[in-house]
Amino acid sequence: MTRFSKRALMIRTIAVASLLTAATPAWALNYYELEVYPYRTAAKGELELENSSAYTLAGTRAGDENRHIFRNTFEVDYGLSNRLEFAAYGDFFRDPGTGRVEFGGQRYHLRTRFFQKGELPVDLGAYVELEMPKHDPDTREADVKGIIEKDFGKWTVDLNPGLEKVLSGSNANGGWDFHYAAGLVYRMNETVQPRLDFFGDLGPINHVSSWNGQEHLISPAVDVNFTPTFHVLAGAAFGVTNATEQRLLRLKMEWEFY
Repeated sequence: MTRFSKRALMIRTIAVASLLTAATPAWALNYYELEVYPYRTAAKGELELENSSAYTLAGTRAGDENRHIFRNTFEVDYGLSNRLEFAAYGDFFRDPGTGRVEFGGQRYHLRTRFFQKGELPVDLGAYVELEMPKHDPDTREADVKGIIEKDFGKWTVDLNPGLEKVLSGSNANGGWDFHYAAGLVYRMNETVQPRLDFFGDLGPINHVSSWNGQEHLISPAVDVNFTPTFHVLAGAAFGVTNATEQRLLRLKMEWEFY
């Protein structure tokens, strides 16, 4: 092997390794899961199939290491009861250097809601997730979210404050990381519902990152209910800080089976 080919191989290896590590970084916004969870859960016996994708047009201001990366998630939800659902995810990403699709990891969640809608001043739920990323020095992570929803006429506000903890891996001795998702939805009619979503990660709660070290996204989008059982969300997302990927496209398709 020539010196040039050895050097090219080494550069390529480092670049791909950096990309894989960046695909699911610890203490960072999870670009696989740009989703705001509502109060509603799957009904008992209901099966939901989802495919969510995010395509990064422009990476962070610190560098373009994630530019043109394509992330895709396949999700299966099942209603264990009318108030409790279970979901399994498979995360994948396309390496822009090689064009190959790589497995990014797996996740599992339980999501529940409390009381009936409207019984409390705000509708409440909870979410617990186990994450097992593949290309990450942290091999097990737990994510706990609150779900808060309130209707105001044709408007709905959803808040998902969350805490994440590394259970095993390089950062297992670290504390809890604070992140959030929020959505403002306008229920224009039964078919089309424009929305504005927000996603962010502030870093460890005992040592919040500086503003430009935090990640914050603003995402205008629209929900379209093509049929009562087939829904599509499409939108864009824009990074606010230096550490956030700057421009993304989002697409989620959901099929419901009863």
